[in-house]
Amino acid sequence: MMTAPAFQTAARRTRGTPPRLRAVLREQLRATGLALRGAALAAAALAALATIVIAGQIASGGAGVNFFSWLSVPGLMGALLPIAVWGGDGRAGPGFLWTLPVDRRRHALTRVLAGWVWLMGGVALFSLWILALTLASGGPALPVETLHVLTAQVPASARLDAAALRTVVWAPGPLIWAVPFTGATAAYLLASALALASRHPLRWVIGIVLANLFASIASEVGSTHPRVGWLADAPARALQSLVEGRYGLDTLLTARAASLDNTMTMLSGESRVVWSAVPELGHWGTATLLWTGASLLALWAAASRHRERRRA
Repeated sequence: MMTAPAFQTAARRTRGTPPRLRAVLREQLRATGLALRGAALAAAALAALATIVIAGQIASGGAGVNFFSWLSVPGLMGALLPIAVWGGDGRAGPGFLWTLPVDRRRHALTRVLAGWVWLMGGVALFSLWILALTLASGGPALPVETLHVLTAQVPASARLDAAALRTVVWAPGPLIWAVPFTGATAAYLLASALALASRHPLRWVIGIVLANLFASIASEVGSTHPRVGWLADAPARALQSLVEGRYGLDTLLTARAASLDNTMTMLSGESRVVWSAVPELGHWGTATLLWTGASLLALWAAASRHRERRRA
């Protein structure tokens, strides 16, 4: 005798139904939060130590907190977080979360999303920490920087005349507080794509080391042979364009607040930080779109390697 569907329990009727995205995300948030406890405790300890050191400097009459010098920290947080997110779970093997009744690609992307939510919380706490230290040291809530900008190209080894500088007050406004969040996001997405794409991370490390070695050899060969002299500067130019270019990594992470300045010696013998140009937030916006878009495409391609290939 068969049981009518109306008398079947809800559990029996939904036994073959995959869990909803909200339920999967909730479990991923919980699992990822547990995986990040060690990293969070280490970050809290470093923040406490840094607070003590900075408070001592402020109490002794030292300089206050410079917001722009801390802009690259969230990007570093985003680049390192996937190590903690995926460190305890096999990305290519039969890990526990892979055995649940959800497509593997969906699980991978949901886990990345859960890690990003925790990352944004960490960046928010970091920004509030910097803001509190800035206000405690008497600084403004909206960062303002006085820049000494070069009016012409000067060799780095030459002594600089003060007449070759112009003073510019750079006040980027509230939008500068978005830089830590966008930089951390793009770095996290790119690092997550690399983590998901690689079954053997050690091979990537070896490959990067070998590529650097070959680039150094090519530079040495190019410096001694005039016909291939372009090889001497090609690796350095490519790396500089990738990191310090108009839309490079430094633009993404710090709005070029770290690559446009340089310490030069004045005619009087003193050292001064000078800038080759004034940073533009428009370049940061373009770099954010380019790097985030490329990272999302790389993440989707890497997660697609884990899609379910079995058919019901």
